[in-house]
Amino acid sequence: MTSHDHEVPQSEVPRGGTAFGVMLRSLRRAARLTLEELSEASGVSVRALGDLERGRSRGPQRRTVEALGAALRLDAEQRERLQRLADAGRERAAAPAPPYLLRTVPDFTGRRQELADLEALATGTRTRAAVLFGPGGQGKTTLAAEAVRRLSGSFPDGSVCVQLHGMSEAPLPPAEALVLLLTALGQPPDRIPVDPVAREALYRTTIAGRRALIVLDDAADETLTRPLLPDAEGSFVLVTSRRPLAGLEGVRRIRLGGLSGGESARLLGRILGAPRTDGQSEAITRLTELCGHLPLALRIVGNRLSSRPSWTPARLVDQLADEGRRLSGLVAGDLAVRSALALSYGQLTASHRLLLRRLALVPGHDTGPELAAVLTGEDPLTTEDSLDLLVDRGLLEETAPGRYALHDLVRLFAREQLAAEEPESAAGEVRLRLADWLLRSASAAGRRFEAPGAPEPWPGGTAAFAPESPEAAEEWLTAERANWAGALPVLFAAERHAEILHVSRTLYWFSDRWSPWPEWRTLFSYGARSAAALGDRTAEAHQLNCLAWAHSVGAYQYVEGEQLARRALALATETGALDEQAWAWAYISGACLSLERPAEAAQAAARATRLFEETGDTAGRAVSQRVLGRALRESGRAEEALTLHRALLGTSAGDVPGLDAYIEAHLRNEIASDLLALERWPEAVAAYRTVTPPLSHDGLDRLQAQALTGLATALRHCGEHKEARTHLHRAHELFTAVGDTASASSTATAIAELGESVEVTGRSGE
Repeated sequence: MTSHDHEVPQSEVPRGGTAFGVMLRSLRRAARLTLEELSEASGVSVRALGDLERGRSRGPQRRTVEALGAALRLDAEQRERLQRLADAGRERAAAPAPPYLLRTVPDFTGRRQELADLEALATGTRTRAAVLFGPGGQGKTTLAAEAVRRLSGSFPDGSVCVQLHGMSEAPLPPAEALVLLLTALGQPPDRIPVDPVAREALYRTTIAGRRALIVLDDAADETLTRPLLPDAEGSFVLVTSRRPLAGLEGVRRIRLGGLSGGESARLLGRILGAPRTDGQSEAITRLTELCGHLPLALRIVGNRLSSRPSWTPARLVDQLADEGRRLSGLVAGDLAVRSALALSYGQLTASHRLLLRRLALVPGHDTGPELAAVLTGEDPLTTEDSLDLLVDRGLLEETAPGRYALHDLVRLFAREQLAAEEPESAAGEVRLRLADWLLRSASAAGRRFEAPGAPEPWPGGTAAFAPESPEAAEEWLTAERANWAGALPVLFAAERHAEILHVSRTLYWFSDRWSPWPEWRTLFSYGARSAAALGDRTAEAHQLNCLAWAHSVGAYQYVEGEQLARRALALATETGALDEQAWAWAYISGACLSLERPAEAAQAAARATRLFEETGDTAGRAVSQRVLGRALRESGRAEEALTLHRALLGTSAGDVPGLDAYIEAHLRNEIASDLLALERWPEAVAAYRTVTPPLSHDGLDRLQAQALTGLATALRHCGEHKEARTHLHRAHELFTAVGDTASASSTATAIAELGESVEVTGRSGE
């Protein structure tokens, strides 16, 4: 597949004349000059002028065109277009060709759905035009050419293609495009009206009685395109543009994005051939990723490798892996990703260019309008309009309503422009302002889940996001989590350690709602480092405890979790912080239990319980006693565990919103598991049924999966195999979703024992 939207030299050849001749006569009449007057003003003979206008002389030399341009008082754009027609005429003077068709390529790959949509539209009875739009480099022109090739049989009156030069500094005006269209459609040049309105009317009359396929390639905007669209059924117009041309009426739009991973690999395979790609699947896959699945980039990579037979795909992978050199490496002859992006960038206003290049400073993959507004200082509503414009121009993608993302290669281009156009000091100030706003906003959102009296976020130059409800806070923290986590190293480098600790503390209880997030390991790691930098050893112990939780509960990394908890214990013992000692023992007990050391787990849980009782922490006491019960059960003392867990049921968790229900859910699961260990199957079934309902929200998917697995085991022993299978399938889905591959594998085995099969997830990453 051709992978860029380059200008294809047009070769529309009229019957009975040339496009240059028609244009010259049109310009002469508009200037109200006779042949004799133009001859006198330009120095070109009357006979030569007559031959040019009648098409007998197909392409005059540049000095002749310059003389005519001066005599007709043409501006620079008009002279350039007239010269372009003269050049095209000379190229085909030796052998006149039929009306021009866009160039197809033999290795066209993918775009099956888009081609099917275009065929349905073109051969239907209602749609008269379609806009094929998308960012530069997506292969719109080549897709249009392939569509023309496949649809030619449905249009007996032929195909006509016109290059509108929308991305150049001098887009083709509609009046001149109409000359090219009319001459290609067979209108004699001397019958084409000089008046633009009459010319448009003749065009519509000409195509009204025909069934022709017309391609308007590289349209700039609606104003320059609307006069070229049909107003009657029969002919079909396919427009390609980097913009959706939302103002056009009565057209269908098809957005062209990147290729899929498989399509990208197949395209490289077709360009290079089997001998160059056999045994190179890993390198080919990596190349497609480095190209961002952009057809232009893939074409360049394929061409570079084709021109260097000694190079392997792996060598080019090494070269393109360096982000600082990637755009410079994506060049092959006159094909360049940077050039394609620069065309779109150059057509933006100064304020839109500023926003685009500063979007490269966003730490995560995407952004919302509020965050983007911090980059430029504009208000969010104005910024949202600017983001939408960048989407229209193909430089930004709206990944979800209100969420905007740069393509990987566009991000690299934006980063280059930022370095070239703004001082590093200015970019650094914006980066710090963004990080400050993100973490203040995260702190404000986290307060929605804290006990009453949680501290306000620190003041800043730009007002922080202030959620009006816990639901709004959770939505923001979820959508921006990669961004606020990515802001931590920026604030840490600025030695804003107190603020980092503030954020960590205000997100402490919220973290329980989404324990599998990897961002918690980032947050609490920076929290521990900031506490150490401040010399606050008690705070460091607290952050290490949080980090131990994130590794154990969130990532099932129990060895690391135990090591971190023991570091916290040492610091807390040194400072005399009983509450942190208690939590350290609690996390040590949980890690030991998961590492199949139940006796050590019971001892650690007992120590944690005594300390929690001493500090009056009812929530911590409930957690440690629950773990103690589990340790007793796994040590073969299930009856003691059941007594302990039943006594704990209903224990208050204090004033933390929602924690009572959280602990109760876990305790009910433990009670059911105790009954399961005692082989009291009907009681276990009844107990597990009380666990499942409250577990369908807020990051408790793993606990729900555990409960479903236990319920299925009890049901199987009660002879209820059908219901057991249903619960095991759901448990397998949940374990897989949260990344607990060991449990997912166990449930797959249990399903197989019931006579079914399921894909077993491996233990990768452990």
